Amino acid sequence: MSKKTWFYSATAAVTVLSLFLVPWAGAAERQDVSSSSDSMIEKEIAVYSHWLEDAYGAVAEERALMNDDLEQPTAKEWEVIDGQTDYIVNAFVTSGLSIEDASVSFRIGSMTQSGSKYVVSAEVTTKITYSRIDENMQVVHDACWWTDPHVITIADGREDAKTGSGDFLGNYEVISDGISSEIDDESERDASGTSDEGDTSKGVTYEEALALRPKGGELEINPATAGTPSIPYYMKGVRYALKWTDYPYSGDEKSDFNPDYPYFENNCTNFISQAIHESDVPYRTAISVDTKDINLWTPNLMFGKPTWTWNNADYSYRFMKNTYFKAFDSPWMDVGGLIYVDWNGKDNDNTKNHAMIVTQADRSYVNGQMIFNTYISQKTNNRHNIPLSVEMGIAYQTHPDATWYGLGLRWQ
Repeated sequence: MSKKTWFYSATAAVTVLSLFLVPWAGAAERQDVSSSSDSMIEKEIAVYSHWLEDAYGAVAEERALMNDDLEQPTAKEWEVIDGQTDYIVNAFVTSGLSIEDASVSFRIGSMTQSGSKYVVSAEVTTKITYSRIDENMQVVHDACWWTDPHVITIADGREDAKTGSGDFLGNYEVISDGISSEIDDESERDASGTSDEGDTSKGVTYEEALALRPKGGELEINPATAGTPSIPYYMKGVRYALKWTDYPYSGDEKSDFNPDYPYFENNCTNFISQAIHESDVPYRTAISVDTKDINLWTPNLMFGKPTWTWNNADYSYRFMKNTYFKAFDSPWMDVGGLIYVDWNGKDNDNTKNHAMIVTQADRSYVNGQMIFNTYISQKTNNRHNIPLSVEMGIAYQTHPDATWYGLGLRWQ
């Protein structure tokens, strides 16, 4: 692709991509940004969105050509773009998944100005279309997407790279883009400790999980080849999770959730509880006001209060492990499994803060061998059937010390 052709496509993309820049905050949050600056910042975000899309599929030679044009990303912008895309591309490649197309859309929440810098808060949704070679050496096409809150900083003024004069052209430059941390399930926890004191289950770090990834033949973590799973209709829950993370429910607003269930500030564990219940697993209730009873599991125990096993990741882990699931020292679960995360694994307290459900599992051919892939779906933040390797990579950006726990269905 020539420099000029790439620039024209980027310019044309501004008009198209601006359609995705949907404000979701009132004017009061943006009152210190003039309407003209507002419009220019939105255009810069639109171009930045196109750069991200291109980076997911661009090869090194194309990037070298792009950098020669003044209208292309600056060196600083390439640093930001690479920081957002390189680890995700690597996660796909090492999973035997070839990226075919990418779409990145921004839903702007607020803009604030501080001197010559603008801070933009936005929900960023990334959709990746990819292909893989399966165990039958057939090409399979699929797609996944995820949404995260981002904070993007844009500087007013871009140095004239052609002359090196130090003059500024009145343009804008993206100088940082950071993912906000996912909310954990600690909001309702008191100081009494974890739900599972004495739990001997071992979590693994991001690096340890990658080393434990099954390769070659059969998946060792689920040895069952016959029998009945502890949740016979677990695929109902899988289909439920896929439905409620897909369009038009691919967000974390109340309207993105099933109205038959309660909605909370953090819904990761609430959502997997819904999926398990939709698998024809009955509530466990009693005439009680003890929402911390580890033997109860319901969204409405008394006075509209859910049990902690329903809405708290740590309590959920213990309940599920003691009833329908078996703990494994690996997060590479088969379909219907659950994965929990301790965001601060260094504290060694085994407190789980986050939960997700496995909605797909397969094998892909890469570097002369088959490699196992787990795919997860979740809420807060929304994920639709994304590779676990990608989810762990995203989580590593804000929680480098996280440890991962896997629960697989029991088979009888």
